[in-house]
Amino acid sequence: MERPIQTTSYTISDFLEWDASRQLVLTPKFQRRDVWIHKAKSYLIDTILRSMPIPPLFIRLVIDPVQKRAVREVVDGQQRLRAVFGYIHGEFPLLKVHNPEFAGMYYVDLPEEVQRSFLGYPFLVNVLQDVSDADVLSIFARMNTYTVKLVAQELRNAQFFGAFKQTVYRLAHQHYAFWRNSRILSDPQITRMADAELVSELVVSMLDSIRQTKAKDLEDFYSLYDDEFPEADRIVREFQETVNIIGDMFGDTLRTSPFRRVPLFYSVFCAIYDLKFGLPRSTRLRLSFTASQKTLVMQELRKLEGIIVAKEPPVEYHRFIDAARLSTADPGKRRLRHDFICDRILMSVADAGK
Repeated sequence: MERPIQTTSYTISDFLEWDASRQLVLTPKFQRRDVWIHKAKSYLIDTILRSMPIPPLFIRLVIDPVQKRAVREVVDGQQRLRAVFGYIHGEFPLLKVHNPEFAGMYYVDLPEEVQRSFLGYPFLVNVLQDVSDADVLSIFARMNTYTVKLVAQELRNAQFFGAFKQTVYRLAHQHYAFWRNSRILSDPQITRMADAELVSELVVSMLDSIRQTKAKDLEDFYSLYDDEFPEADRIVREFQETVNIIGDMFGDTLRTSPFRRVPLFYSVFCAIYDLKFGLPRSTRLRLSFTASQKTLVMQELRKLEGIIVAKEPPVEYHRFIDAARLSTADPGKRRLRHDFICDRILMSVADAGK
């Protein structure tokens, strides 16, 4: 094969014209059947309305000698095009969770200028020319050779499209600078959605206290709140305020602190959240986090920083150190760290008030 792939772009209106004139084949042998749910389709339409990129399509250009015209077989991208055609033909509306502005609207309900922009959206397309079935399979086999296995959060991202996911990703993206500048997460980690996974674990703890957050546990919450997430506004507000408190206290020093490590940051976040807003079932004293209280809290966290990195920490800290170094995601270790940090902070505040 010599240069079997050419990359170009075609608009949605181009595909509509080809479909109307029977120059588009959406069900060649290489494609899977249409299995997208309403949420997945609505999410794609919202992506297009926001003029955001989607993965490229692959089509094979075939010359039909009988009809004397070119026919375009969709090798990869059938479900994306079916969703677009379905929306234009009035098969489903946009969901509020994806686009509050156009919630419940079908294509015909959109303002004319929005319709025009939608039809002009350019798909990036890889065109296969003079390529046999065997060549198509060979091309995709080579492409799949370099496909990295999806991590758990990437699988959740592909499976869910609803309210809980939208809240988690909104918080993850809003705090990109915080994750990166504090060295809690690196750019390569964020690229693999580690920020969304961390936010998922924190939000689940805000909803259900300190607990296990393995892949199945997180998936349960994505599923439970996929249609509706009534607590979303509260969670966003309290999450942002908790991160702001942590940022105010640590400043630029978090990037060199042992508390930047994800397991320990999880504990600091949950401790501050519990003392400010209260985790579910928590009976601890609440703090308002005034300037003086932030100073006292930070002084206690500084002490713990020294203990964490000490070669021979005092005996009374051994259980905490063990919980901070080994099996850090174990729910029992998480609760031990949480109780220890909260109790130390509250004792420090109480002593200062005497």
